[in-house]
Amino acid sequence: MSLHLSKEHDNELARIAYTAVKDIPTVEENDRNRLGYHVWLYLRGELESLEEAVHMARSRYRPRTLPMEEVVAGISNALKGVELPKASSPAD
Repeated sequence: MSLHLSKEHDNELARIAYTAVKDIPTVEENDRNRLGYHVWLYLRGELESLEEAVHMARSRYRPRTLPMEEVVAGISNALKGVELPKASSPAD
């Protein structure tokens, strides 16, 4: 899957991803935006796991000692119960 191929449901996935990270305590807004972008990549299927998305975002958290596991758990909890849009197949 290429990042340059847009899907119909990408905007909805982006909204879900950025909403899921809105309560994560980051140092700067850009850290949160970068985290949201990587969660979007995960929801889109570009990254294999949420852990990988959080690691690749390289965001800075408040407090600085906030464990990655807590960040992943917070995002996972925010994504629970959220209905993801269905990808349309090429035959549709």
